[in-house]
Amino acid sequence: MKELLYNTIAELTKSGKLFSANFTKANGEERTMVCRVGVQKDLKGKGLSYDPRKAHNLIVWDMNANGYRTIKTDRLNWIQIEGVKTKIV
Repeated sequence: MKELLYNTIAELTKSGKLFSANFTKANGEERTMVCRVGVQKDLKGKGLSYDPRKAHNLIVWDMNANGYRTIKTDRLNWIQIEGVKTKIV
């Protein structure tokens, strides 16, 4: 199930368009952010030390914080792409 969820989210967001995501942070706090995937800004050329796909993480660029963030797909509550809000059960 996690793999299907991750693949669906990755497919929906790969266009590079802005989307909103709401998730529960590790400390229990709920967070909503406007973000996008595929941003190449501020990369150091080193890359990640792990495979985010295997960990079911989505690496995004947070438009408000102007930096990279990781969304754990198993903590995702909803995602909104092009005005269509999808609740994650």
